[in-house]
Amino acid sequence: MIKIIASHRFVTLKILIAAALMCLTGRTPLTGQDTGEGVGPYRTQTIALNAGWNAVYLEVEPLESAPDALFDGTPIEIVASYFRPVTSMEYTESPSDFLGDRKSWSVWYAPERDDAILSNLYAIQAHHCYLIYSESAYTWNLEGSPYFDAVTWHPNAHNLVGFPVDTANAPTVANFFAGAEAQSGLKVYRMVNGRWVLITAPESTFMEAGKAYWTYAEGASVFTGPLQVEFKGSANGGIIYNESSGARRVVFTNQSAFPQELSLSLRAGRTGLVPMGYLLTALDGPDGSVQIVTLDFPETLEIGPLEAGQSFAIDLVVQNSEISEAVMGSTLVITSDAGLIREIPILTVRNDLLNQ
Repeated sequence: MIKIIASHRFVTLKILIAAALMCLTGRTPLTGQDTGEGVGPYRTQTIALNAGWNAVYLEVEPLESAPDALFDGTPIEIVASYFRPVTSMEYTESPSDFLGDRKSWSVWYAPERDDAILSNLYAIQAHHCYLIYSESAYTWNLEGSPYFDAVTWHPNAHNLVGFPVDTANAPTVANFFAGAEAQSGLKVYRMVNGRWVLITAPESTFMEAGKAYWTYAEGASVFTGPLQVEFKGSANGGIIYNESSGARRVVFTNQSAFPQELSLSLRAGRTGLVPMGYLLTALDGPDGSVQIVTLDFPETLEIGPLEAGQSFAIDLVVQNSEISEAVMGSTLVITSDAGLIREIPILTVRNDLLNQ
């Protein structure tokens, strides 16, 4: 039995649902930026850079993606992005040792450097990992928008990957990868003082938000973290609704070895909160029939426990009668007690309101 708790500001609605668990084995952020200043929502990812080399994972799509503009006025001098699997020699050395020949790397150099002419990295993107060289310690406040994406693994190779870790509830490396068959060997490296170091105590070492890791995948893998989130009818990293759109199903699958509790909430954009609802199947209609009812999406929607390997689906709808803006944006924030946070941008476009 899965328990769903919908928490509102003035009342808490508790619904116990006996459900048969499901047996399931291009790039412009969804912010409405073509409408002027954009509808958001936006947020700031704060990244603490050390002097020297840093291994960074971006959770948001930068509002300014061009490196010359994005890093202007900062002590950041070199940014490198990897684009194919590596050999053991490459990831065990310092970035300074192998960036010289630039094999397998796209690199940006600050315009004032003599080697700036060699720059071939032209855009900084969400859910990518970067090696960043900073002349001094620096707190980088990166303004951006949510963008839904997943890790792409190269089989039988070390992969430079990062994950949207919940800072308030960070899991250990061992727990984070528990249930991930291809990563079960726990060959995970993190950057320490500018060099890659094997994590030798995964049971007591915590995953860190905004950090990139070299992680070995034994064979093919689709692991996206302890919680897999899937949906159809998507474009540009999120879900788009219009006046004729029906329900969009989002499926959550527990990929870990432990039960999970989920918390769902909505974050408002500049034009307010998209009026969302979710469908509920009622088994006690007046004539004994099955009925589908729409409930308002609450401030928080708690789902669980989701056992290891089990899936749960929720059908999300937009309450079109409550929309008064031509374009609205919100973010569906999914927090798992396994230490993961996923964000799905939601954009509503009402063509019938564009000229009003």
